[in-house]
Amino acid sequence: MSARLDCPLCGAVVVDGVADIAPGACPSCGARYEGGEGSAPDAVRAAIAAFGGDAQDAPALTDAVFRLGPADSAECGVAITSDSRDDFYRWWLFVRPMGDGEPLTAIAALIRA
Repeated sequence: MSARLDCPLCGAVVVDGVADIAPGACPSCGARYEGGEGSAPDAVRAAIAAFGGDAQDAPALTDAVFRLGPADSAECGVAITSDSRDDFYRWWLFVRPMGDGEPLTAIAALIRA
């Protein structure tokens, strides 16, 4: 089985041809990605926890990322996407850290918007 993950913020191929994708960062734009769950809400919850945030923000963030178009996602630096694989795909949250370098700053800004 092989999987592929493209960055929804810049379009770069992040991972290709691996059996299992591990969290990491986009080699092109530096956005961190976390999640890897079978549903978007579960991926957002896992990503927030991995970034050190409060999981109770997950419903608001999930709603916010699905309301964004591609240009809006690129502008705010937060997007969600699924990978491509031979079996059931997994969801990933990409966050380009803001000026302070913390993904949670970009997440908080999107939730407040």
